[in-house]
Amino acid sequence: MTQRPVRVRIAPSPTGHCHVGTARTALYNLLFARQHGGTFILRIDDTDARRSTLASEAGVLEGLAWLGLAWDEGPDVGGPSGPYRQSERLALYQAASQELLDANKAYHCFCTQDDADRAEGPVPGPRTDPCESLPREEALLRIAAGERAAVRFRVAPAPIRYDDLLRGPITQDMALLGDRIIMKADGLPTYSFATVVDDDGMRISHVMRSAEHINNTFLQLAIYGALGLEPPRFAHFSLLLNPDGSKISKRSGAVYVGDFRDQGMLPEAVLNHVALAGWNPGTEQEIFSLAELQAAFSIERCATANAVFDHAKLHWMNGAYIRALDTGDLARRVTPFLVAAGLLTEAGAAADPARIAGLVGLVQEGLKTLLEAPDALTYFFRAPDPAQSVELMQTNKFARKHTPAEIAAAFDHLLPAFAAIPADGWTSASLEAVLNAELERLGWKKGELLMAVRIAAAGREATPSVFHTLEFLGARDTLARLASVRALLA
Repeated sequence: MTQRPVRVRIAPSPTGHCHVGTARTALYNLLFARQHGGTFILRIDDTDARRSTLASEAGVLEGLAWLGLAWDEGPDVGGPSGPYRQSERLALYQAASQELLDANKAYHCFCTQDDADRAEGPVPGPRTDPCESLPREEALLRIAAGERAAVRFRVAPAPIRYDDLLRGPITQDMALLGDRIIMKADGLPTYSFATVVDDDGMRISHVMRSAEHINNTFLQLAIYGALGLEPPRFAHFSLLLNPDGSKISKRSGAVYVGDFRDQGMLPEAVLNHVALAGWNPGTEQEIFSLAELQAAFSIERCATANAVFDHAKLHWMNGAYIRALDTGDLARRVTPFLVAAGLLTEAGAAADPARIAGLVGLVQEGLKTLLEAPDALTYFFRAPDPAQSVELMQTNKFARKHTPAEIAAAFDHLLPAFAAIPADGWTSASLEAVLNAELERLGWKKGELLMAVRIAAAGREATPSVFHTLEFLGARDTLARLASVRALLA
């Protein structure tokens, strides 16, 4: 096999979603290409007219782009080996199938009643298809008369062996396979045939894909040989499974890139987690940027055993990425979730980005996903029900240390003290000073007063520091909320 420039590809079907497995295959191919100064190609396998639309194609492309994966050639960026949609390459498949027919390496098959269902299935027992021995002249006359025919490839009943870059030598006895349809009666190619024609036409040097395609490889190698073409090198990555060993599916959590985005995952975290689901860097490092992955990746360290996609581990990793973000960057990413929750308008966010960044900074350490931000910040945008706040005080183990009348008396001192703070002096430090003075006057434990104030201001028992919470609420909202609760304590 000659040494060829590295050209790799990802060839998803346009289902409208980008599966996490597709994303992993794309990432590994991209990393391999970048390490070898090669080319990464995106091709769309869209010969299933019932499912393939430009809109469904866009869903796949958007998912890969959201992860930060960029291809060198593809349907949206062009390139020297296009077209990059199979639906636009039909003449190439027809020409290749005609070449096989002319060489008697394929024949017209009239006996398949449902090409869509049987396209990749073997005939009933090896080499027993009744059309195999049909004279070509008779077949052409039947086609001229309007009869539809598929094209079936003659599979030589001999073993085929290839060396998988990950798995070593693999052999298949082709006598067990039978002749296979390569062009359906509707004029569309089957998967394996189109793949061979496209990979050769695009000068693909390495085909690296999931292990579920191992069985397809032997038929493809047979077609390469029949057409007199040099095949690429093959590598088959491990399957992605759930922690319990079942096939990854939506029943056990998100499987599409868009689902992870909607759940508030960061693309960097998803990409990082996907990279480690089937590849071991050989070190203890777990957090990798795309540039670091490019430097560390090696196909030799990709696993052949099935890999686990652990959603819990992804949440941990996503939290680590969130904590590492600049608050301004995090605020920009959180804002769409705040808008979707009705807490904020886009115009409101644009008018005061510093405040949004400050609010996000308060809860940053506790976030595992962006989707958690609206709940964590709700009370900054919506006042809690004062009646519910009073009820919560009566059950909280700190606030209930004192009677409603005692808390009301404390608020009677706090409210004017807070109101006396100058507008430009409403800071966490000044608020802490006022609360410490009240604690000294009352002789209460710190948690007893601070919890009562927290519940009155936020309507919940857990918030960031009370002093920072009140600072970002502002004087007007703080005084109004405490006063509303105070009125119900009388």
